[in-house]
Amino acid sequence: MASAAALRDAGHGDIVTCSRKVFIPLTELCRDVCHYCTYAKTPRRLKNVYLSAEQVLAIARAGQAAGCHEALFTLGDKPELRYRAAREALATLGFASTLDYLRAMAELVRRETGLLPHLNAGVMSYEEFRSLREVAPSMGIMLESAASRLIQRGGPHFGSPDKAPTVRLLSIRAAGQARVPLTSGLLIGIGETREERLLSLLALRDLHAE
Repeated sequence: MASAAALRDAGHGDIVTCSRKVFIPLTELCRDVCHYCTYAKTPRRLKNVYLSAEQVLAIARAGQAAGCHEALFTLGDKPELRYRAAREALATLGFASTLDYLRAMAELVRRETGLLPHLNAGVMSYEEFRSLREVAPSMGIMLESAASRLIQRGGPHFGSPDKAPTVRLLSIRAAGQARVPLTSGLLIGIGETREERLLSLLALRDLHAE
């Protein structure tokens, strides 16, 4: 904490900034099954599995009118790999994947409203980060925890392939290689120990130093 505070103070002093953002939940479907999650839903609990372009723009314009500067796109990890409803909806919309649709919607929002898209799109490859970087100035992916035991049976990430620490660390590394400004962090209180929290922070520090 002392090291982080010293870096913050050296770069910014005592100035605190805030960027208002509007929340755009592009889809609440996710292929993962995180046992603490209150965001993800199954197709039968959703009227529409993806927001339409009109809905996305309506939310963005409301945010613009309220003084927002950013559009925070949230979505689950690649739901089309799990749900037929997602694949069918994407086909109807004319897109091959959720990330392709996200790219189009981020570009639409930026063009029509001037809001800056910030994308929380989950695990991605270098190529996917590079593609989305063209339409979004920043993105985010939580490490959550570097403790691999949390993905084992009985753990909060059991059944969630995208939550394997090696997978998430590789994705964060790919974002860095693609030169994407990225927010990350840990989830606290999902069964991890204090030692595992520290190891997770060190893993993020080591990636940042590469």
